[in-house]
Amino acid sequence: MPVSFDLLAESLRPNPVWEINTTDTSLATTALKIAKESYPEIDSAYYLKKIENIIENIKTSLRDETEPEQILKTMNIVLFNELQFKYVQTGNLEYISLNKVLDTKIGNCVGLSILYLCLAEGLHLPIYGVSVPEHIFVRYDDGDFRRNIETGYEGMFTPDSYYINMHGKRISQASVKHGYYLKNLTVDEVIADIYLNRSIIQKEKGSIEAALKDVNRAIELHGNDAVAFCNRGVIYEKTKDTERAISDYNKAIELNPDYAPAYYNRGSLYATIEVIDKAIMDYSKALLLDPSSILSYYNRGVAFKMIGRSDLTIEDLSKAISLNPKFAAAYAQRGLAYAESGEPEKALEDFNKALELDPNNTEIYMKRGILHADAQRFDDAIKDVTAFIEFSPNNTFAYYIRAKAYRGKGDMQKSMEDYNKVIELSPRLAGVYFERGQIKNQLERTDEALADFNTSIELFPYNPFAYLHRGNTFK
Repeated sequence: MPVSFDLLAESLRPNPVWEINTTDTSLATTALKIAKESYPEIDSAYYLKKIENIIENIKTSLRDETEPEQILKTMNIVLFNELQFKYVQTGNLEYISLNKVLDTKIGNCVGLSILYLCLAEGLHLPIYGVSVPEHIFVRYDDGDFRRNIETGYEGMFTPDSYYINMHGKRISQASVKHGYYLKNLTVDEVIADIYLNRSIIQKEKGSIEAALKDVNRAIELHGNDAVAFCNRGVIYEKTKDTERAISDYNKAIELNPDYAPAYYNRGSLYATIEVIDKAIMDYSKALLLDPSSILSYYNRGVAFKMIGRSDLTIEDLSKAISLNPKFAAAYAQRGLAYAESGEPEKALEDFNKALELDPNNTEIYMKRGILHADAQRFDDAIKDVTAFIEFSPNNTFAYYIRAKAYRGKGDMQKSMEDYNKVIELSPRLAGVYFERGQIKNQLERTDEALADFNTSIELFPYNPFAYLHRGNTFK
């Protein structure tokens, strides 16, 4: 790792003053108050007593020890060996809530770091929270001795350089220089991390209003965290507030120009509003920062398809598949690209693989059905489209494709039934009346055929074949 980053981070050390005033509300009390919003039954006094008991346990083990390294070693032994607190990577609510962490002895980086800081507060130790993108750990810093402590790995000591170039979570040199990351956090900034992570959990549960409230609080307490702005951008995107979403993604990139997810999210939003050139540029930047991003390859591949570059689509989707050979959606999209490139055998192979991996993806049945219909494998087409219709009984296009397949194999009666269904669902499709009129002529229902040609011409008077067939019918 570049030495310059460590030098930058070292130069940011504040005077080692523990920010919590023990005469004011403690961090533990604040963390429990936040947890109480999710778990109203909490008896805060009970959990404060639990923390106090752990502190007394550590004090007993420390005796008169004053060396920072031995103090940290003792804290880690008590917390992770004797009491057996465990780390999990998942972001469920119980793993960030102090009460649940104390109950189950399981927490993620947020839950365990908050607990560690609460113990440090009771022991009057100069231990601070430290944030990096999508992660928080703690740091002992008394001005002379400085040590990062990974609560996720039983108190393992880690250098600042460990966090600089993590895949997809890189920190730019400017972000470190300005103190946006790898600095000792204030208490408010630590609390902001609880709100941010709870916001992410709320967002994933679909509680968008609660998620927005929490992330706004996080940004209010810690306004230099690119991850918070990036996540609020996602929330705004879900509420269709495109302007604010882009503004927040821009802010995230301003705060940390090396944060790949911000480019990926902004690219996805640009793709949604069909600003494809900007979407491709953002996906490309995300891949430059995180070459292992499967979704960036996938979405850029889909974006290339939207501008007619099937060759680049196939290239990107093949890369996504090489990174994840079980990525069903990538096979499905590559199958479409192969079909559009005039390679139906490869397309069929990809559609088959996609359905093997994800038999419940009904959209793939539809895509494969169209491929079969184009190749005049009408029975296979009918089978696939029928499977799709079972899950989407009101899809006009599915009935239309099946109608043409029945017509192709010569089953005019069933073809007629599907054309009837198409018109029932979408009564203003001129071309469907035209095609149904042709079938009615074949069935010698000429009066009904004339009615369909008349309707087709009324809806779209510029189809010469409609006049031709109507003339032949009169004849």
